[in-house]
Amino acid sequence: MPPICGRDARSLSAPHRDRIHQTLAIVDDNPDRFDSTLSMTETWATIPASSKSLPSISIGDPVRVLLINPAMNMKKLGRFAGLLEPMPCIGLAYIAAALEHHGCFVRALDMFADKLSGDDVVEKTVAFQPDMVGMTVLTPSAPICAEISAQIRARLPNVKIVWGAVHADVFARDIVRDGEADFCIHHDGEETICELVDALTEGNDADLEKVDGITWKNSSGEVFTNKDRKLNRDLDSLPYPAWHLFPYHRYGLLPFADFAKPVLTMTGSRGCPYRCDYCSLINTGGKVYRKRDPIKIVDEYEYLVDRYGVKQIGFVDPIFPLVKKDLEPFCKELVARGLDEKCQWLSETRADRLDADTARIMYEGGCRRVLMGIESGSDLLLGNVNKNITTAKVREGVANAKAAGIQTVGLFMIGMPGETPEMTRETVEFAVDLDVDFAKFAITVPFPGSKLFDDRWQKDLFRDDWENYTTFNPDPDRLIYHPEGYDPDELIKMQSWALRRFYMRPKQIKRQMLELQTISPKMLLYGLYGMAI
Repeated sequence: MPPICGRDARSLSAPHRDRIHQTLAIVDDNPDRFDSTLSMTETWATIPASSKSLPSISIGDPVRVLLINPAMNMKKLGRFAGLLEPMPCIGLAYIAAALEHHGCFVRALDMFADKLSGDDVVEKTVAFQPDMVGMTVLTPSAPICAEISAQIRARLPNVKIVWGAVHADVFARDIVRDGEADFCIHHDGEETICELVDALTEGNDADLEKVDGITWKNSSGEVFTNKDRKLNRDLDSLPYPAWHLFPYHRYGLLPFADFAKPVLTMTGSRGCPYRCDYCSLINTGGKVYRKRDPIKIVDEYEYLVDRYGVKQIGFVDPIFPLVKKDLEPFCKELVARGLDEKCQWLSETRADRLDADTARIMYEGGCRRVLMGIESGSDLLLGNVNKNITTAKVREGVANAKAAGIQTVGLFMIGMPGETPEMTRETVEFAVDLDVDFAKFAITVPFPGSKLFDDRWQKDLFRDDWENYTTFNPDPDRLIYHPEGYDPDELIKMQSWALRRFYMRPKQIKRQMLELQTISPKMLLYGLYGMAI
């Protein structure tokens, strides 16, 4: 395999630097994102002190890497596309930081936030002339990623294309075999991508064979999956995500999670000890729970507030906090530094992790909203997907959060295995009775990597029209999954009814009008969209 050739951006001619800058400049609020003359030492502040001693390659002749956060096909969502916000892609930001620390010259494009078409992405890629292009590939965006990759390869035949994230992890051999990407990265990618850069600089198959955690094709056209990389258990050694490369001022979270901007995301841990059948995390590197030092989490929290003026931080851990002994020092330190007043936070958690004392500590530490994966109002259905929780525990957790002053967002699934229309109604009425502040009713989708998908794969019932793997789908013909005996058209209508039933109640309308300063205006569309069917 031919080596990649790094080029020192500082040695480019002034006209060429100007052309790159003019072509790639997208947002006024963060103009240095695409400044080709920016010294890489200027990004050193994004690296925590604990990792500044890590070895890195010389920056004399840096490899040029362009990272792309693709968008899905919004047309497939129909009216529901209006509910989406561009969200921070923290995984890609971690990769960007690792590459910068390794001495690479890195830039990033975010299709949704930057309002770019696929053609726009290709043109900006060609203008930047990267040695490597990296994409984070989720299932609904896989077709767009394949299309963009093919166009980039046609224009830049020597560029190396690397895919990561869940979809790339699950279908790595097919992706590499079909030439959609040259490499797929499995699980944690920070160390892997840096070792891959080094191996490609040498350009030998023997070097690539030593890179753990990749699927690739050798010079003879054979596809190999190298041994798994050991999971990083020292998460605090990683550089902070390189948000300076992304349009962070444009980011939001879910419409019901936006109570202040600018907003960015953090992780206090990786992995999850639970084994829910619908979750793809456990089969893609998330089986081992690893946590960060609570004080170092606060260090990064403070950095985001000081560096980016962040007013809200969303923790994207599957469950945060998981244990109270880590929560207490975290919240105490936030208060000690006055960060609970400067920037509020939210997280996703399980209702059975929220006892009264935990909820109180969270509120005192600046938490104002929690997202709870409640899923269903039927204990039978919760058991069917191995949720390991009861509706009684859900009631208790929601009550504890509300008593502490924390707003609650209930995340519900409809069309679960074994579900009937009557059970769907039971779930919606459960949401109303819980009186959660906001609710999301998502149609169940067996995402690749989950046990639900694996079960359908084994029975040859899966579908590979990936862009239809969405939880809001207005077209019954494109519905990926529906329980046996549950008519697809009825399931689509039931989702709309759920939105109407929850959001068009006088009590809920009044609540949202009072919360207009703390939620996205798009929240007002939820009930209206439910009336469209």
